[in-house]
Amino acid sequence: MGFTEQTPDYRGLVDLSGRHVLVLGGGLGIGRQTCLAAASVGARVSVVDTDPARAEAVAKEVDGLALTGDATSRADVERLVAEAVARFGPIHGLADIIGISDFGPISEITDELWQRGLDLNLRHVLLALQIGARAMTEGGSMVFVGSISGLRSSPNHAVYGAAKAGVGNLVATACLELGPEIRVNVVAPGQTATPRVAERHPDPGYYDKAGEQVPLGRVGATSDIASAILFFLTDLSSWITGQTLVVDGGTGRRFAYSKL
Repeated sequence: MGFTEQTPDYRGLVDLSGRHVLVLGGGLGIGRQTCLAAASVGARVSVVDTDPARAEAVAKEVDGLALTGDATSRADVERLVAEAVARFGPIHGLADIIGISDFGPISEITDELWQRGLDLNLRHVLLALQIGARAMTEGGSMVFVGSISGLRSSPNHAVYGAAKAGVGNLVATACLELGPEIRVNVVAPGQTATPRVAERHPDPGYYDKAGEQVPLGRVGATSDIASAILFFLTDLSSWITGQTLVVDGGTGRRFAYSKL
């Protein structure tokens, strides 16, 4: 193929009008912002959450479809995808926001905690890849939320880190098997101010202190992560697949002793 240079309609590359985006874990925090972001550029949004009230509230905000179910259950994911397709047609974008971290030393990890960590942070990724891909009959893009904990070590965070590392590797393999019709990528946030983190750290000064460790001077907002997810859902990223995009304000580039 000879060289030809074409200039696309860059504004049009962001437009998701007529496309169907399914958001797993869409009722809160990063998930809610992802629903709002996708809807703002024209997508029809199916909002999945374990809490029906949260799903309904976000679906109302985006004039979308509220769905309730357990994304770690194969039967539930098959049902959720089928219901979404019945309402809005083939899926063109899938964003999987689900993830919950437990803390504790390796010596205290029980079989139950290990399995919980894998289920809540990795199992649903496999189900989304398998079942979601079948619903992308017109092609599309899948985006999964990993974590810098899956790329860097952190004490008392072994189960979460191991599972999130698995997300990146699983997606990297999926890009080889699902391309060229379907793109798959990961967004790996640094510390982000979410409702769940706020529950864990109610001290109003916590984020200011945490932000001192970030080169950009603050912890992430849920909209920062949703913006990166939106990039992967749109055609701006049409030649990107199998990648992990770190969105951490530069934290991962800081040498551990740089402030000493």
